[in-house]
Amino acid sequence: MKVTRRYNQMRRDLDIDLKCESCGEKDSRGSAYDDRNYWDNVVPNFKCPKCGKSSNDLGVKQEFVETKYGEHEVV
Repeated sequence: MKVTRRYNQMRRDLDIDLKCESCGEKDSRGSAYDDRNYWDNVVPNFKCPKCGKSSNDLGVKQEFVETKYGEHEVV
């Protein structure tokens, strides 16, 4: 699933919209977390609710998502 929109960010908590690279299904997720682990490890493993495939299943390399705050920053 590819991140198409980030919104409602409060500190590191936010909401995201996703789109499946395989079938094009759109999905909204609440309670996302803005850190490197979430963008690099969690999002690529999200399964599409329609076709059941993730970015890792498809072998799609995730594009880099910038965090709002650095890893060393306490917010």
